[in-house]
Amino acid sequence: MPNFLANFSLRYLRPAAILCLIAGAAGLTDTALALTRVEVYQVTVPLTDRSEGSQSAAFEAALKIVLIRVTGHRSAGEEAAFAPLYGNARRYVQQYRAVADSKEWVAFDGAAIERWLTQNSQPLWGRDRPSTFVWVSVQTGTENGGILTAEDTSELKQAIDTAAAERGIPLVWPTTASASTGGGSPADLGHRMGAEGLLVGRASNATMAASVRWTLQFEDRSSEFSGPLEGVNRAADMYAGLFAASGAVAPVDIEVSGVADVHDYAIVQAYLESLNFITHVSVESLSGDSVKFRLTSRGGIDSLQHAVTLSGKLQSLPAGDNGVARFQLRR
Repeated sequence: MPNFLANFSLRYLRPAAILCLIAGAAGLTDTALALTRVEVYQVTVPLTDRSEGSQSAAFEAALKIVLIRVTGHRSAGEEAAFAPLYGNARRYVQQYRAVADSKEWVAFDGAAIERWLTQNSQPLWGRDRPSTFVWVSVQTGTENGGILTAEDTSELKQAIDTAAAERGIPLVWPTTASASTGGGSPADLGHRMGAEGLLVGRASNATMAASVRWTLQFEDRSSEFSGPLEGVNRAADMYAGLFAASGAVAPVDIEVSGVADVHDYAIVQAYLESLNFITHVSVESLSGDSVKFRLTSRGGIDSLQHAVTLSGKLQSLPAGDNGVARFQLRR
């Protein structure tokens, strides 16, 4: 139905799309993003006692971890630009409670923090993030053929998991069965397990004193570095550099083709609205199977191009004669 949208009144398109989203939720599930949604605004931190001073220190420590996750800057906890946030950490707390081992769970107001970051032109990295398959071979101190697995409890494995949680990047580890039976290269196994990135480590042992050499691969990028936790931190640095949106909010026009009916429109609309750096989506015009959208976005068209590359929802096309960025809905 290539002319369906062209003959469909804009006046009724938005309500119809909403109804389609509600009634066709099962259909939209098949086209969901291949990313992992990470909880970035909830943190568990040590709490020395129940005094007012300890409580304030815990809130500040928790907010620093949140800012590292949300901005993608591993040094965010020490940057002077965020001092106004840290000095008022309590005002951003929504819930908190004591948990085991003298710790406290804290949940922050994510919308308020994102508004502050936007108003102060700070980077903002959304909750949908690429997952990374980790394959670490260890010379001594492990079973399972010297490969760290999801079931492993070694000091090195636990430290890697903790660092990944603090940076807000999801990891995928091989199981004991998959590590022992082989079944292809680490890249093949990671792909079958649904990971987007690959982190391969070679460790001298399974402690934090280990010498570890890392190779990180993501799309067409590859890099090498050393250090027990550098693999996780460099992966987070790379992803944040690609997908954290910076800059002021500004309008961006795009054109999406291959939108044959209201269901297709609902898919595109839902996808665009799911991107954290886009604050508003509206339809400007319809022509055949193409829809021109106006987005209110941080980071301009570059942020959208990066997101599209990762999700595979839309395919980039050459810009039109008017310079408007063009995309094709993928089936």
